[in-house]
Amino acid sequence: MTAELRPIERACPNCGANAPRDLGLGRTPWTIGECGACGFAYLTAAASYADLSDFYSWDKAIVLEAKRRKTAQPAVQWLDQKTRWRLHLFPRPETRTFLQALLPGGKVVDIGCGSGKQGLALPDLYTPFGVEISRSLAEEADAAFAVRGGSCRHAPSSEGLGQFDAYMFDGAMLNSYLEHETEPLAVLRALRRVLKPEGVAVVKVPNFASWNAALMKQNWCGIRLPDHVNYFTPSLLAAMSEAAGFTVDFPRLTNLPTNDNFWAFLRPAPVQA
Repeated sequence: MTAELRPIERACPNCGANAPRDLGLGRTPWTIGECGACGFAYLTAAASYADLSDFYSWDKAIVLEAKRRKTAQPAVQWLDQKTRWRLHLFPRPETRTFLQALLPGGKVVDIGCGSGKQGLALPDLYTPFGVEISRSLAEEADAAFAVRGGSCRHAPSSEGLGQFDAYMFDGAMLNSYLEHETEPLAVLRALRRVLKPEGVAVVKVPNFASWNAALMKQNWCGIRLPDHVNYFTPSLLAAMSEAAGFTVDFPRLTNLPTNDNFWAFLRPAPVQA
């Protein structure tokens, strides 16, 4: 399957430097490097937007990765499936519930919205919009969002956001999305343009600073090749978001090293006079 992809070499998506150190966490032909300038970890070559649109979208990649892990780690995967009940022992934070607590209603754009389930799960006080690179998923989301007065753009995220008016949105969701995006800084800057000055974006990404990531190394659940192309820590997500024009807050008790994921709240920083 990977032989059919057309990987594109990447510089550091955070600072633009091009001298990564191989972290030894990838597998042929995919290399996860750490930027020598800023410390950001990323896939040094990634699938093209064209492949992501029609051939290797996340919904297809997740199925392939599940099959690979079942073959490579049969005992671990068997145990994981037999103990899924553990995930329901305690309430789990969700991107959309965070957004509802921060925003009473309005127009919300879900970046990397898939088929639109997150947006549709919002109450009727919210009008869902989306951007999605998978052609089939974007068509499904667009039809679903149209019923509630919204729409979905089929495009790479920066381009799709560029099709919306400035200051159009009250809120945004980036739920398990930025780790897939080859140009995350450009997307955050595009989001800054369409978010109202008083708006808020809720971001969820895998936590590369987690203890589990350090312990499990290439077997960590947050490493999924080749569709996870960025590996964020809270401090590096904050730095990238601030460079894009946001202030950053973290919800209490969600960005701990015991968590495989973390959340962040982004708000447009005041424009300097």
